[in-house]
Amino acid sequence: MRRLRVHIVVVFITLVGLSTTGSGQTRRDPRGMALAGAYGVMARGLFSVDYNPANLAIPEQYKSYRVWGGVATSFTNNMLSLKNYDKYNGQDLEADDGLLKEEFLNEIPENGFRLFTDVHLPLPYLNFSRYNKAFTTDMIMIGDIGLPEGMLTFLFEGNPIGEEMSLDFREDFLIMNQYAYSFAFPVKKLFFGVSLKYLQGITYFGLNPDSSYGYVKTNFGSKKNYLEGEGYYLFQQSVGGRGFAMDLGLTTREINGYRLGFSVTNLFGRINWNKSTIISRIMGNRGFIGDGGNYAYWFQINEARMDKFFGKASFGDIFPGGNRALADSSKFVMNYPSLVRFSMSKWIEEGMQLAMDFVVGFEDRLYSFGAWKWSTGLEVTKNPRFPLRAGVSVGGWKQLELTFGSGFHTGFIHVDWALGLNQGLWFTTAKGINFCLNIYTTGKRKDLIKVENF
Repeated sequence: MRRLRVHIVVVFITLVGLSTTGSGQTRRDPRGMALAGAYGVMARGLFSVDYNPANLAIPEQYKSYRVWGGVATSFTNNMLSLKNYDKYNGQDLEADDGLLKEEFLNEIPENGFRLFTDVHLPLPYLNFSRYNKAFTTDMIMIGDIGLPEGMLTFLFEGNPIGEEMSLDFREDFLIMNQYAYSFAFPVKKLFFGVSLKYLQGITYFGLNPDSSYGYVKTNFGSKKNYLEGEGYYLFQQSVGGRGFAMDLGLTTREINGYRLGFSVTNLFGRINWNKSTIISRIMGNRGFIGDGGNYAYWFQINEARMDKFFGKASFGDIFPGGNRALADSSKFVMNYPSLVRFSMSKWIEEGMQLAMDFVVGFEDRLYSFGAWKWSTGLEVTKNPRFPLRAGVSVGGWKQLELTFGSGFHTGFIHVDWALGLNQGLWFTTAKGINFCLNIYTTGKRKDLIKVENF
């Protein structure tokens, strides 16, 4: 029986991971991923968007960039690695007085099981920059699912006595397009940049985090000897939405090999759903949960004890609850979380540059993580045709991330790639993986005058 439960949990987690599509960044490119996100003052051209738009004004060897194809994706959970899977799968957890079961339960994080996956597709030809201006178009898909710790513990231990078992689930699934017009300009020894974003929501489905909650508590004592609990879950869906956001950034000129930067991304970011858009008029609002825009489910457990079951109380009196589709076309707003980024880079020697970023997210939703994250990366360009990059980050809900990447640059054609491991330093111990590939072209400047400390 215990082996069956382990199989069920593992299969469920695998299916969830394969069925969702979509890390602390909405737009990503291989160079930024290979540097573990330490990209705030390293990004150039159109790749500055979503990191620091001020970098568009930094003079460099290329006057233009255009992306012709690419993909970035990640898949991460906070509990299982290949090593853990081999350790527990198919084993008798009750052997040796349940020692292996105790180890498995200790693997469950306090905030429960969490799975995140995303896909970023820069649309070909519609991502370009020239000098200090850029226009970018990106399709972004994000999936985030969470199971409470109590639910997983219940499968192996049953109800905890005298403790509330949280039933706070989480679910977000988002598909959207992000359009951004960015520009930057120099002011004395600083560069300032702005990105103006239009957020085109294609579809959203998920649990409203502000309205969804649940718990169950088992009381066993002289005064209390019953089961109690309640829960309310509001599922929301919409086809078609729109919103706006803004990025602000500043970067210093290079001084003795150092450069500093600061940026706020997705400032005032919100997406208004159930608004009339071209997509909603074409597709309607019939999707995951039928005709209703919302679906509510609620339950209560009113002092469930043995004498009630043999008394006059009906099952509905002890376990009241219900569900219904809400044909509600009223607008609802979803925050598009902001990130604050402090950045620094330093030339160690010619062809070798070190970068560091400190990023803070204020909301634990979608690509944000409601915590701080520190990243550092190293780029070696001694052979410009084959740049080498590596990085590591600590913090965020991924906790630890190791990344590396390279590229092939010949003439105006550039191909870059990156690979990352999440919550582990090797493929067998990592709990997630990132991958990114980009193909783009550049146009060289003929008017660039080399100026020291620009």
